[in-house]
Amino acid sequence: MHPTLLADPTGDSIMHAAGFRAKNPKSIQASGVICRLTLVIPEFSERESEAKFLIGLRNEELHSSESPLAVDQAQWLPHFIRVADTLCAHLGLKTEDVVGADVVAHGRNLVDVENKKLAHEVKTRIQAAKEFFSRLRPDEAQARIKAAESSVGREALVRQYLDSVAPGSGQLAFERVACPACGNRVPLRLESVRTTKEWLEGDEVKSEIVYIARQLLCPICELSLVTTEELRIAGVPQQYVIERSEDLMERYAGGFEDDYGND
Repeated sequence: MHPTLLADPTGDSIMHAAGFRAKNPKSIQASGVICRLTLVIPEFSERESEAKFLIGLRNEELHSSESPLAVDQAQWLPHFIRVADTLCAHLGLKTEDVVGADVVAHGRNLVDVENKKLAHEVKTRIQAAKEFFSRLRPDEAQARIKAAESSVGREALVRQYLDSVAPGSGQLAFERVACPACGNRVPLRLESVRTTKEWLEGDEVKSEIVYIARQLLCPICELSLVTTEELRIAGVPQQYVIERSEDLMERYAGGFEDDYGND
């Protein structure tokens, strides 16, 4: 990865990172680094919230002058180890060689405990949703299923969500999957992490976009899985590749300006 990825886009910082000396070069904020890592390392999208949590602790320590020893290791070390493992795997390094074998061993023990606790919680949640669904009268269950199927097709679900929550973001989508509790097909919220390739087919630009599963809220049995890790434990597939198409003329129409202001 090139150091320009860490350079502030304003001023001469990018030129400095590219090898041309400049005065007072600046780097981007940590939040910007995390955002760029999700593009460079697709797997890092699953660790984005944990990285932000760690940065938040660091900022709190700096601004409050409190000792980092005042924070229980069980609150931050599992997050740190998971983030470090993801980054080191991408770089082809062993985490033990970067942060120390003792720290990694202790952190992974805490990760195991945390994972077991979360797995138990998810299984309990799924069982409760199954029992809720089994108690519904046939007409109640059918009404809920019908409501869940009212928006047919992936594109309809995409438009519905973007129009109401994040208009113009272009980063969210939905895929219908079987609910781990009631078995009915319900929308799974996805978030794009990268575009793998683009190609021209006739008058259309085709592309494949890789999405990561983010959230499942079943409107039928009311099961709630709100993190990638919870979805993984529940057995929901993590990655989806969706093909998109865009009209060639629409992509580039109006995208040109007169050279050098000439009429």
